Amino acid sequence: MDKKIKALQGHLTNGGFKSAIVSIRHLSELRDNLEQLLESGLLNRDFYDEIVSRLDLYWDFEPPADLPGIQSIILVAAPVLKVRVPVTVSGKTSCVIIPPNYLNSTDKEMKDILSHCSQRYGLRFVEAILPEKLLAVRSGLARYGRNNIAYIDGWGSYFRLRTFFSDVPCPPDHWWEMKMMDLCDSCSGCRKMCPTGAISEGRFLIRCERCLTFYNEGPEDFPEWIDSAWHNCLIGCMICQDICPANRKFTDWIDGGEAFTEEETMMIWDGIPLDKLPRVMAEKLGKLNMIDDYGLLRRNLRVLING
Repeated sequence: MDKKIKALQGHLTNGGFKSAIVSIRHLSELRDNLEQLLESGLLNRDFYDEIVSRLDLYWDFEPPADLPGIQSIILVAAPVLKVRVPVTVSGKTSCVIIPPNYLNSTDKEMKDILSHCSQRYGLRFVEAILPEKLLAVRSGLARYGRNNIAYIDGWGSYFRLRTFFSDVPCPPDHWWEMKMMDLCDSCSGCRKMCPTGAISEGRFLIRCERCLTFYNEGPEDFPEWIDSAWHNCLIGCMICQDICPANRKFTDWIDGGEAFTEEETMMIWDGIPLDKLPRVMAEKLGKLNMIDDYGLLRRNLRVLING
């Protein structure tokens, strides 16, 4: 193995991260995989187009022209926890949950390690926007569950992914087929527990247009068919992850988040604009990586408390 690759992976491992390196030539295969899902109808094209537009997910299937010599795609995973956030309404304090994949507190440390490797070994890294779950599974870093969520050995689904283009020379890599964990063959817990019916027995991909996360991450009012009792997180959903046997050892990975006083909670409740919030409250939202999603919190908090 190239000494630079070994050094890079060593720094990431010592920092608590897991990583995979694959050749840049797999970009076209990623694009083809996605197009095949759309053409087959397994992935609803209207739904896909809406997600791409909402999240500005315009994939980097062509590497940046201003970085010559790109040889590899580096996928880095960081372990992250669920966060329990105390909020107070009418004198009663409740705790709402933010799922692990929303927290970005590990990003700076990850980028600091890459910056160190860049300076020390003369390597270059540029952030890439790619379908990260699919890349993680095909690179062998993760495996799919029946719920279409990716799992990493030792962390379950409690992790955050980041992807980079690099001129790191790529070692011989493996390109794994898309398939579910063996555990899923004898388990249908997520399918049975999903309240919206997004997980089908004879279908590998979930029905994203039925997924609760899709609706509470979007700005529109909830459709009438969604029961308010189904909501369980301030944003996103943890039902299929909490029931999953692959997460059995990790469901207690919960961190105490920023607590909001009743005055602060009511500012969210009443939809006070972000730029009108007190600095201390804005800092709390920043630590929870909820600045960009602040406009959704009023609706989601109300349904959680009143549902």
